[in-house]
Amino acid sequence: LFNTFFTSLIAGGCAGCAVDLALFPLDAIKTRLMANAAAKLEFSKIYKGLSMAMAASFPCAATFWASYCSMKWILENYANPSSPTMLHFLSAIFGSACTACVRNPFEVVKSLMQVGAYKSVRSASQGILKTKGPSGFYVGLLSLIYREIPFDAMQMIIYEYLKGSDYGGSQLSLYRHLINGAIAGGFSAFITTPIDVAKVRIQTDKGEGKYRSFLQTIKLIYKTEGLPALWSSWKIRVIYITVGGMMFFGTYEAVKAEMTTQF
Repeated sequence: LFNTFFTSLIAGGCAGCAVDLALFPLDAIKTRLMANAAAKLEFSKIYKGLSMAMAASFPCAATFWASYCSMKWILENYANPSSPTMLHFLSAIFGSACTACVRNPFEVVKSLMQVGAYKSVRSASQGILKTKGPSGFYVGLLSLIYREIPFDAMQMIIYEYLKGSDYGGSQLSLYRHLINGAIAGGFSAFITTPIDVAKVRIQTDKGEGKYRSFLQTIKLIYKTEGLPALWSSWKIRVIYITVGGMMFFGTYEAVKAEMTTQF
């Protein structure tokens, strides 16, 4: 269990950093469009929040992979799930919940900076504490969990199925891991876009109280802006997560293979 935890922790952290460093500009555009479907993009501010994103990359990705792989190991050895799909589903739920608790404070600060509400991590953190208190860093946590669990569960089930190692398949090349990651990420991203839109609206509310809960936000967006607003910037999200999935799973598998060889 320790070897599984340690290897997945390091490999997962490296995967998260690789994705966020390369794809942050697309994430910034996506966030601005989701916060306001009619927003005018200011490319001079496209890297705002990068420091917060990079600070979050390693711990969040490491938490997911370490908790996912550890729960998978525990279930395989002690619970004997009825099918590989159930194994991956339960492991993804656990990994997603653990990661959301680590990710949410970073997400709140990053989103507020990306929409131009604050100019620095320090000012954003101070503003959140002043307007909402410490709990402000966990605004949108349930929405984040609602988004992450369906997305992570769907993505991991698809990826593990394509990977095939738990279904009697053989070892795959890095090229196949890249393709499988892209497919799993892109499909899951499109399906869960409305949940991501709601999460961004709640996190960037700035204490106005317009968006109070996940379901209330979904209903309000649909009523005032129409169905297309729930899929605002879906193309950017799908492109971002398709490429991100390719890098995320490819980097993870490459680092994991190297660590397994070395240790």
